[in-house]
Amino acid sequence: MAPSPACSISFDENHHGVFFAGQRLSGVVDIELPKQKKVKGVLLKITGLGCVKWTETHGTGTTVPFSGREDFLMHTMDLVRAESDDPIELPPGRQIYRFSILLPKTLPTSFEGDYGYIRYTVRVIFERPWKFDLTYKIAFTVVNQLNLNSVSPPLNVAVVQEHIKTFSCGPCRSAPLTINVMLPMTGYVPGQFILVTVDVSNQSGKCITEMKLKLRRQVKYRSKCPYEEEKSVYCTLAKYQCSGVDARGSAGYERRFLVPPEPPTRNDTIIRIGYFVEVTARVVGMACSPSVRVPVTIGTVPLKNLNQTQQRASIVEAHLTTASTISRKSMHGSVQSLKILHSFEKATGGKEVSIHDDDVPPTLGADSFVPRYPMFQFDADNKPISHGKPIATVHAPPARNASGNDNTTEADA
Repeated sequence: MAPSPACSISFDENHHGVFFAGQRLSGVVDIELPKQKKVKGVLLKITGLGCVKWTETHGTGTTVPFSGREDFLMHTMDLVRAESDDPIELPPGRQIYRFSILLPKTLPTSFEGDYGYIRYTVRVIFERPWKFDLTYKIAFTVVNQLNLNSVSPPLNVAVVQEHIKTFSCGPCRSAPLTINVMLPMTGYVPGQFILVTVDVSNQSGKCITEMKLKLRRQVKYRSKCPYEEEKSVYCTLAKYQCSGVDARGSAGYERRFLVPPEPPTRNDTIIRIGYFVEVTARVVGMACSPSVRVPVTIGTVPLKNLNQTQQRASIVEAHLTTASTISRKSMHGSVQSLKILHSFEKATGGKEVSIHDDDVPPTLGADSFVPRYPMFQFDADNKPISHGKPIATVHAPPARNASGNDNTTEADA
């Protein structure tokens, strides 16, 4: 068997291969031919697509496959092309080709999930006469900027969510269990801390064995075939397990979640991403635990002009912004977040994925891939650290718990 060409693709001054929507993508294709090779042409394809796929088994035992696809980017250019129907012969040795395109501003952010992905690749294709094509490809990350200052209603207002639960009913109804969850604001970028304050008033006769505080992500996969369907998957990004509350007692908790490298909130593709803080009370003898959810928006441009502590006096019964209320206008444009000290970190979990499963499998190989997202540096007061300033060491605040002992852990679910 004749030796295959060696091929590599690299990006200009971009080691991690992370680009913002609207930015120029440029790089080099480096080909090493061990011997002369006949080809009809050598193509470069830059593509972006979203795919979802899962199956569901109904009560009759029938398994239904669901799928969907959206194409976001398709750019093709000839690196080499025969001028006639006759193939051309490429000489042995090393050959280098440059490429450059301007990425559309509307490209959604890269994402790799359990039942689908939004993926961008660069592919080199050797079109051979009377033989299967040879292909090599790599993936790169696209980040669509979400400016938190452009989201309406504003995200820089403190919010409180209250949940009141009574047990039994009628004349046997208990006194209420009241859970209040407070956030100083509802818009954050990776690297910021979400301060969560919880007040629990348990006037019932039930004992709360444990309080759980979680930062969670919800991903909605939306199919198009055989009909429109939606599948939701939840992931716990960070978690605290706290001590409980005695019957007819009260307690308070204060915890901070570090926002990990995550894609921005998005609601207008076949893969939709949202985030929320969830507080759950585990009650003795109850299968269903009372819980409170407070939606938060993750972006790439942090909120401006925040007061240092976001005083409780500013707490209002605010309208909470969810993924469905974010306009497309706030999704692209600004690059002002790059003025803040940052790095591009692997997505939460950091699991490498194979990129062999979209379209034609690469015969010359493909690098495994993990999307990377910007992770910004902030000090203990959530103030951004600009380039050239020292990075402060941030410590979580002490627990505030009227119940005494407190076990806390932060881990994935």
